[in-house]
Formats: sequence, structure tokens, C-alpha cells
Amino acid sequence: MFENYIIEVRPPSAGIVLQAGIVVRDGRSFKFFAASHLFGPLEGERFENPKTAEQAALRRITDVTRRRQGTAISCDAKLVAPVAKYGEE
Repeated sequence: MFENYIIEVRPPSAGIVLQAGIVVRDGRSFKFFAASHLFGPLEGERFENPKTAEQAALRRITDVTRRRQGTAISCDAKLVAPVAKYGEE
């Protein structure tokens, strides 16, 4: 199993992929580091695995979009793995 994963989400209405953040193994859990202020509320959260972090990022973007548009939308997610460790090529 890898130690680090990048999480990206794609709101269908936006047509772009947003990097939500990275999760890094920290003991038996994964710690979330936000890639932008949009995912700041998840900063430092611990997740059982990368999939649960991905689901939290999806909920976050869906909630923000719903508040801005006044409607619910669905989102796709993409878990990108692995992240090269510092100094590796």
C-alpha cells in the first residue's frame, strides 16, 4: 500500500478538475492536507483510508456548490496514486 495519495474532484458543471488535497499516511490513518482554501475545512482531518478522504472531499465540493447555486449536483472524484516521495524520480 502506498503512503501518499492525491485527491481530485470534478464538478460536472465546472468542466474542470480541482485538486482537493493530499492524504499522507500517519500511523494507522491518513491525514488530509488541503490544496486550496475550498477544502480548508478538511485540513488536518484524519481518515481511515484514502477512499473516505475522497468521499469527504466530494461532500465538501457538493455542499459548497449547492450553497452557491441553490441546488444539489453530483461530482466525480479521482484518486491518484502514488505520490512520489521527496527525492524520488
